[in-house]
Parts: sequence; C-alpha cells; structure tokens
Amino acid sequence: MNIENLLEKTLTNPQYEAIRMLGDQFHKMGIRAFLVGGTVRDLLLEREVSDIDIIVESDPSKLLNKFEPQYQLDVISNSQFNTCKIKFLNQIVDLAMARKEVYPASGALPEVTSASIEDDLGRRDFSINSLAACINPSNWGEVLDLHKGLEDLHSKQVRILQSESFKNDPTRIFRCIRYSGRLGFSIENETQTQLLHDITDINLLSGVRITNELVKIFSEKSLNSILDLMDQFEVSRHIHSGFPKGSGFPKRKKLLKNIRIPTLEFPLCVLISLIEADHRMDLIKRLDLGNKLAKFGADLNRIELIAADSSRSEIYKQLTDVSEITISVAKAYASKELRNNLDLFVNELKAINLCIDGEDLINIGIPQGPKIGNILAKILEDMIDSGQQSKSGQIRMAKKLLCDS
Repeated sequence: MNIENLLEKTLTNPQYEAIRMLGDQFHKMGIRAFLVGGTVRDLLLEREVSDIDIIVESDPSKLLNKFEPQYQLDVISNSQFNTCKIKFLNQIVDLAMARKEVYPASGALPEVTSASIEDDLGRRDFSINSLAACINPSNWGEVLDLHKGLEDLHSKQVRILQSESFKNDPTRIFRCIRYSGRLGFSIENETQTQLLHDITDINLLSGVRITNELVKIFSEKSLNSILDLMDQFEVSRHIHSGFPKGSGFPKRKKLLKNIRIPTLEFPLCVLISLIEADHRMDLIKRLDLGNKLAKFGADLNRIELIAADSSRSEIYKQLTDVSEITISVAKAYASKELRNNLDLFVNELKAINLCIDGEDLINIGIPQGPKIGNILAKILEDMIDSGQQSKSGQIRMAKKLLCDS
C-alpha cells in the first residue's frame, strides 16, 4: 500500500515540505527513515496530523550535523532513549532511533538498543500504532504493516501486540483507554482481558508517570467518553484506593465535567476533588503534585467541613484565603446549603474590607499600641456579621469601641 496521495491531501503544505526534505536528507546519508505511529494512523484515518514522528535507523543526534548547510535546523531537546525534538523548516518534528526494548521490571523504564524499523514496529504498544510510511524518495509513501494494523484500523479496534504489553508498561493501560475514547474504537477482546488482568500493575508506576497520563486524558476533546471507559475498568481505584465506589462517584464526576477553568492545573484539581477527603493529601503525595495542589486539596477539605448553620464570621474565616478555583470546583458538587454559604462569601463577605487604618484611629484619639490592631480586627468582625460600613461608619464603630473600653 502507498499513501503518497494521502500525504499530499492530509498534511499541511509546510508539514509536507518538511517531511519530504527530511526524507531527502536522510536518503543522501544512506539512512532509511519512516513516519510512524500516530502520524501514520491519523493519516490513514484522514484526521488532522498534529505530531510529526519520524524513525531513523541510526542515532538521530549523530545525523543532524550532516544536513546540507542551507537547511536551518534547531535542536529543541534530547532524551535518554536516543530521541530528539527538532525544528526544521519551521515545523516541530520528533526524531527517534529505531530500537529494541527490554523492561527490567513491570512499570520500570525500558533499556533500549539500536535496531531495524521492523524490530521497532514489533515493540510498539498497539497494532494501529505499529504502521510506518517510508519518506525516502525511492519508496516515498510506501506503508510497512507487519502486525495487521491496517486490518485493525478498518475494524476500528485497539489491540496490543504482545501479551506482556500492559505488564511491561502499565501506562499503556491509560493510552489504550485514551485511544479507544478518542477514536471511537472498541478494545479488542483479548486486549480487554489482558488489561483487566494487569490493571493492578498501575500501582507500580511512579506518581509522575501516572500524572502525565492523566493530564493527557483531561486534555482530550473526547474526555467524557474516555472517563466513561475509566469507570468501566475501575481505573481510578487502582490509582488510589481512596477513590469512592458506588453511584456517588460517577455523579460527582458528571457534575465536574461541565466546569471549564483556564488553568493548567485544573484537570488535576478535578481529580483531587473526586477522591474522599481523608485520602486527598495522600493522593497528592502519591502523584507528586506539589505545594500548589496540596493547598488546593487542604482548602477543599476545609470547605467541605463548613456546616450548613455556620455563622457569617465562621464562613469568612474558613474561606478568606481559599482560591476562586477551589470554590468553583466545590460548588459543582456541594449540597444546596453549602453552595448557599459559598455564594454568600463570593457575593458579599469577600468584598467586606476596612476603609480605615491605624492613622485614622490615632486621629480620633486612640493611642499607638496593640489596641489599634484589636479595634480594627473587631470592626472587620462586626461588619462580617452585620454588613459593610462606609469609612465614616467605621470611624463611628471605632469611637464606640473606644468608649466601651
């Protein structure tokens, strides 16, 4: 099969030119080069290609200085697995060495060695990602399909290549579910059986690796479908045992799906809010989410402890240093009574402030010292309970407190 026409039809002109010239440069070095994985999969599905992934049968970092001098090439990053990200003809391209992998233990990072493109396709996660298309001029667009990837694309199913795939790398469990939800593909029967058998190995992954997969899931356009699949396979309870079971969990998740807050941490805020309060800080530590999200978790716990009959001053005290994002997330699933208290804070209590300072109190005869701070605190507390006062009203309150003392 040859996809020369699809390359021209589906790629943007800048993408097409960058890939064609890269293929030409590698061909002149005597190196076979291929588009691989998701790039080829999306081309065949005639979907927009967002990532250009190219495999070469050599260490790419040793080839870049051999490019003809008229081509501007910038190396953006390198990794330990003989991969690099480059900018070529104004396009971002991921270059990788064709390789074999050996996993020393489940959940561990692989040990890699140089290999042929045929070997490289055999170590990939799913058949639909094991397709390659040659970019050398002599075989431009020729598809290499050694693992029935074309058949699985046609059948619209996600299938692992090896029975040990999920055990070797449990992050593939997340990717399997993500591809299934994104593409609307079914998970092949044996793959589904193996996923359920190996799903407990998620707990062998580092927190950072789990977090990376979750961030990718929450950035998907088909998020709702993916989350439904995560429920189906009970993925959350294998991330942490503190995620609740039963009807309350999907109900809260459904409410949270509709929130859209423009912050990079928001997907993780949603995740934290789904777990039971007494497990939140442990989840944050497990996933290595850092101090900012630790504060979010602690603040969410504080919000959930606000009683329905709390006084105005108690509500103010609990929420005065809590972020708007935390309040917005809590409001999505809170009881009506708690929502009323949150609305009271956001719409009224939060705006209450002092219009006077120590100098104003000195001007009305209050001597310098701790009494000034005490009176200002008392005025703020009284306004929280009774409502905002103007500057003149606050001065009158100060004079009354002075007389009463």
